[in-house]
Amino acid sequence: MSHKTIILAMPPTNGLVELIEENLKFHGFKVLRVDSILQFKYKNLMERLCQFFYKQIYQSNRYKKQLKEKQSLSKAQKLLSNIQYEYTLVIRPDIFSEQVLTLLKKHTKRKLIGYQWDGLKRFPVKNIIHLFDQFFVFDNNDLTNPDYKHVQLKCTTNFYFDMIKPNKNHNKKLLAYYIGDHQACRVNAIEKCAEKLKENGINIKFIIPTSKTSDIKCYQSNHIIFGKINRLSYNDNLKNVNEADILVDFVIARHNGLSFRHFEALYFKKKLITTNKHIKSYDFYHPNNIFIWDGENLDNLNEFLNKPIVPISSHIVEKYSFKEWINGILEIEEI
Repeated sequence: MSHKTIILAMPPTNGLVELIEENLKFHGFKVLRVDSILQFKYKNLMERLCQFFYKQIYQSNRYKKQLKEKQSLSKAQKLLSNIQYEYTLVIRPDIFSEQVLTLLKKHTKRKLIGYQWDGLKRFPVKNIIHLFDQFFVFDNNDLTNPDYKHVQLKCTTNFYFDMIKPNKNHNKKLLAYYIGDHQACRVNAIEKCAEKLKENGINIKFIIPTSKTSDIKCYQSNHIIFGKINRLSYNDNLKNVNEADILVDFVIARHNGLSFRHFEALYFKKKLITTNKHIKSYDFYHPNNIFIWDGENLDNLNEFLNKPIVPISSHIVEKYSFKEWINGILEIEEI
């Protein structure tokens, strides 16, 4: 298998970058990660003092932002050296400065690809999108965002990691699994769902990885686990996915695209409870497998849980694999 070269630029969040790197290698890519350029450290006491006084006087972090951008550009120049790469994939481009993105483009022979997998309304890229050869979003609504009418956006979905193979779980009682950052818009639904599942005799593993007292006080349920100690790596998260019988997803109010949890449920053959009604338009939707919840009424939940999972065509399942995803956005015929 011939190696293709790619620069991977994305935040180093929860070990997700490591999994994407490993999946790229699994499919024949030689990968250069550049997330290390995002790590910031004051060089000396003078920089710390300047930031302190600048913030006190102007109530702004602009000085620190300038330091970060200068430092990340310097690191990127050393990391990239004089080497050219065939592709560059930038996930969450809003966290990289225009100078760094311009540098990445110079070191890319074929395509500089952007992917905003968290919605353009939450994390705008209006001032940097012109740098990309192609730009992908996961929310169809972003395609009609008036702020981006001058550029051609393309829509893609998230995916599942096909390098990891599912194993059969052997739970004596059904286990429901959810993990997600604290979002005020999801609190009520999370609590209602946890209580209803418990009423139906389901074991629960609901994790909100926060140790902030203000966040924790928002929840009244005793069935939720908190704390930074529970901020799992994504690899450990997938182990929990594999061990569970039911996956649960609570959509963020401003999102219409599907989270990773939907594709993991498809691949690992798990029941799914989701508040994202848009899943009904996807080709892998089946009411035996996926319970679309309005956030209020769970009267039919027990009936859903007692229905057998309906197998989905392998052709449809493979369509949402990492292999097909990376093949599609880079427009490579074979990997």
